Amino acid sequence: MKKILLLIFLLLFVVQYKLLAQVRFSASVSPSVIGKNETVELRLMIENARDVEQIIPPSLKDFIVLSGPNQESSMETINGVTKQYIGLTYQLQPKRKGNFTIGPAIAKADGKVLKTNTVILKVTNATASTNQNNSGFPFSGLSSFDDNPMQHTDNSDYILKKGENIPNKIAKNIFIKVDADKTSCYIGEPVVVNYKLYTRLKSESNITKNPSFNGFSVIDLGQPGSSFYDIEKLNGRQYNVYTLRKSQLYPLQAGQMEAEKAEVENNIHFVKEDYFKSRQGNTNTILEDLGFSGLPADAMQDEKVTLQSKPLIITVKPLPDSNKPASFNGAVGNFSLDAGVEKSNFSTDDGGKFQFTITGQGNMELINAPEISWPAGIEAYDPKVVASLNKQAVPVSGSKGFEYTFTVKKPGTYTLPAVEYSYFNPALNSYKIMTTKPVVITVTVGKGKKIVVQNNLHEPSVNERFSFAIFSNRLWIIVPVALIVLAGLFFWVKKENRKEQARAIANTEEEIKLNGGEKPRVLFNPLANTEYCLVQQNSKGFYEALNNELRQFLATQLSVPVEIINGKKIAEELDKKGVAVSTSLQVQQLLNDVEWQLYTPFTAENKMPEMYRAADRIVHSFSQGTPINTHV
Repeated sequence: MKKILLLIFLLLFVVQYKLLAQVRFSASVSPSVIGKNETVELRLMIENARDVEQIIPPSLKDFIVLSGPNQESSMETINGVTKQYIGLTYQLQPKRKGNFTIGPAIAKADGKVLKTNTVILKVTNATASTNQNNSGFPFSGLSSFDDNPMQHTDNSDYILKKGENIPNKIAKNIFIKVDADKTSCYIGEPVVVNYKLYTRLKSESNITKNPSFNGFSVIDLGQPGSSFYDIEKLNGRQYNVYTLRKSQLYPLQAGQMEAEKAEVENNIHFVKEDYFKSRQGNTNTILEDLGFSGLPADAMQDEKVTLQSKPLIITVKPLPDSNKPASFNGAVGNFSLDAGVEKSNFSTDDGGKFQFTITGQGNMELINAPEISWPAGIEAYDPKVVASLNKQAVPVSGSKGFEYTFTVKKPGTYTLPAVEYSYFNPALNSYKIMTTKPVVITVTVGKGKKIVVQNNLHEPSVNERFSFAIFSNRLWIIVPVALIVLAGLFFWVKKENRKEQARAIANTEEEIKLNGGEKPRVLFNPLANTEYCLVQQNSKGFYEALNNELRQFLATQLSVPVEIINGKKIAEELDKKGVAVSTSLQVQQLLNDVEWQLYTPFTAENKMPEMYRAADRIVHSFSQGTPINTHV
């Protein structure tokens, strides 16, 4: 019986499953042609995988790995289909010129072994421009200045005097600074953060930790670790300033949110003062003549130091509840609206198109389709989403259109009602409502429909009448059948859950006996409210309950206050318990997925069962004392 129910269920929804995107694993380099001493970004990206167990990068023996692997993930929903992306990025510098073929990377995802395509990289003999935009890129293992360091009139920064306090000298001349255009904002209002390395020293510098932004939708502005630099004056002193990472962040939840630290490892080169005492001429002349590369090894002293930025706290305010329109679904920014039909006169043979376009600036990627009340007699389909966005603008600007195709079976005149769409304008601290005008369409009889002539009417047979009745009323038949199947499946799931609970109770009692009367760590269902919302198909309540109950459970198991449960804290505590990094990442990913569903304007009901199963496995693994993979 179980197999029959499942088979019917699968057959009813086979079309939906065909529409789901397949798992893809791809590799790319950007740019594909570079000069020697320049850098390239390698991206390994898995699309639509639910459970990524392992990613094995290709051989990079011909490259210097300047940064990476850096993990990134994102999610987008178009036409009701949610796509997830998980990937690794590397910043690489080739060891020589020539043509390079980077072999396939291998990943294990959803129980399958995947391979990427090979990628081709061409390294030419061209060198980076000698102007300030390319000279001395610190993240390619090169100097933070040109070999000839005469960018300052004062060379005392390079010279190490006998007995001089080295840590103080370094701290004054090279450091990381993080700037934000604002530290207080609303949910959905962008904040631009810029991590910069300030230096007056000659060094090789490598990014060892990119900042992470939990609780934000992130858009990077420019390529991280770019070879371009600026000259800035700070406290009366000039510095070469390199951008480590510049991003615009769109908060997904209210509260005190932390933009985490960036970390850079530096190998700093000083010239000993004693070397100049043994030579004729002043220091400027000697350095002009020889440059750093012309100095002997005993004239130099290297110091290794790891720099960190200070953490940045951003206060995210909730959107006000007062005067919030019923049509509001999360749009934040400043927008305009345009709507209309492709044509206002067509026949029943043709389909109509209603186009709804939002233009402006704001959290464009999170804008969703409006609610439309279609008149009786019109059958509309899910909209096609067409977006033209400038993601390098702050806020993101452009347009996002929703194109609805609809059909009309009977001729006549129809009025498409006005559509209301609202957004929150953070600059004005108020909600704004936009409304389209009603649209009148005229539908005529198409050529494909036979006009009935009474005196020459064909009397259909009994079989024809039965077939026609079945076909004409197929929705009235399919829907009840589907409801019956779903009801059967629902009661079967409840029955199986009761059996599972009975087995769990029996196992618990047996475990108590085996442990000499000592109770196991979990004797109740910490996901009770989550399970109830799952059964009731209450998606909003489900994600709220799962977020609260899972965090409370982890806080209890890790013996930390629930208020400080976040990805960083979980990683620290699980590491103390010797839990594998892959498992820790999967627990963090589950929390991130729950937060995404909770704080975005839309929720995915089809992800509720798998998220519950993943959380349930975490609970049971802790009850047995050994956290296991969550397989989300």
